[in-house]
Amino acid sequence: MARPVKTPSSPDYRARIGTVAEALFAERGFDGASIREIAEQAGATKALIYHYYDNKEALYQTLLEDAVSGVVTQVEAIAGNGTEPEAQIRAVVQVFIDAYHDAPHRFQMVQRTIDDHHAIAAVLAERWFSRAHRALQAIVARGVRQGSLKPLPVQMTPFAVIGLVIHTLRGQKLVGHVDPKLSGEQVLTALPDLVLALLTAESSHPETRHSSAKTGETA
Repeated sequence: MARPVKTPSSPDYRARIGTVAEALFAERGFDGASIREIAEQAGATKALIYHYYDNKEALYQTLLEDAVSGVVTQVEAIAGNGTEPEAQIRAVVQVFIDAYHDAPHRFQMVQRTIDDHHAIAAVLAERWFSRAHRALQAIVARGVRQGSLKPLPVQMTPFAVIGLVIHTLRGQKLVGHVDPKLSGEQVLTALPDLVLALLTAESSHPETRHSSAKTGETA
């Protein structure tokens, strides 16, 4: 049976192509996923993919930017919503958790790009990661000024916070093997409060520390 080609009246295959490509890029990286295989699994043709994208790298970069842009714009919106820094930090952590749950292949694709040191990772860092960093930096700076957060180095703290969140997301499936009394879901549920407890000044919000203690953490 002949595969579809793009005509003015034909369906838009971009979403299907994107879903298939994300899964293959997540599993195999840029070099391991071919346009031919993406086309076959999407029920399309290479020509149809090239109708939508100039080349394989353009497809890859489009998918990556789509994956990170939504997270970044949510983080920026949280940073500008005027609520207290503690609530903002908890909300930022939850954005990353929700993005992982909603589209695990997208999360894995972005992490694979970074792990493979692909040149597009630097583009993502300059264009998108830097924006999330500045937004979280603004939240931390305001919390430090108000005295609700510890006087941590404002420029470096976003790296530590996002690094902790990403590492936890990447390793959450192994939690039960590390500690049989815990599950990955339990850790992710507690993560927003845990991150906040690590940043919160000792004189602020004892209820947050109490919440963390209930999950098995000690002071």
